Amino acid sequence: MGKLLYEELREEMCVVARLMWERRLTNAAGGNFAVRVTEKHILITPSMMSERRHCLLEAKDILLMDYDKNVLDGEGELSREGDMHLYLLTKFDNIGASIHAHPFNCMPFVSAGKPIPNVTEATMGRGEVGCIPFTKAYTPELAAAVAQYYEDRRALAERKPIGVILPLHGVVVTGPDIYGAYSMLERIECDAYCTITSSLLAQAIPEAHETLDMEIFPGLSRI
Repeated sequence: MGKLLYEELREEMCVVARLMWERRLTNAAGGNFAVRVTEKHILITPSMMSERRHCLLEAKDILLMDYDKNVLDGEGELSREGDMHLYLLTKFDNIGASIHAHPFNCMPFVSAGKPIPNVTEATMGRGEVGCIPFTKAYTPELAAAVAQYYEDRRALAERKPIGVILPLHGVVVTGPDIYGAYSMLERIECDAYCTITSSLLAQAIPEAHETLDMEIFPGLSRI
């Protein structure tokens, strides 16, 4: 077998997939991601990456597709969220990677359809992770709703990694490359954890909130 196209990047994507699983940034219910490699081509994870493979992928499992969703290289079927990734990677100049996942601490916000506030320095300037209206998974309507969320925040999305909650489903994050998108996933997971545990901390140690400047951390005022 000859050398795969973009083999090094494919191997890096395999590492990211495994990290997502091991760090509970997704679960067996789903997860997928994609990276733009040229003005014509995208690398995307295969369908059932989580449920059947537990995110343990090899470079050959990563699919190379064109903008018409034709698979040019790799083994397996396209992710069911291909349309969503395709829009984000082709309509925004500075979005080079997109990740859909089910992070453990983000899922309470996902299940409730509530935004994740910015409560740490790591997400300053990126705003809260807002919600789209509930839309059935794996549908053109879901891809369109995510697209509209990003269009409404185009200036920010072109400058910084941002994210969105898909109610009852999961989250989507973007970045300039796979590292930036993965970093955003870790950052919002941290914000989600801090938001959840801060409410418990406030009950146990009420004065803890009094030491925080709410003008610097406005998200905490809503906990």
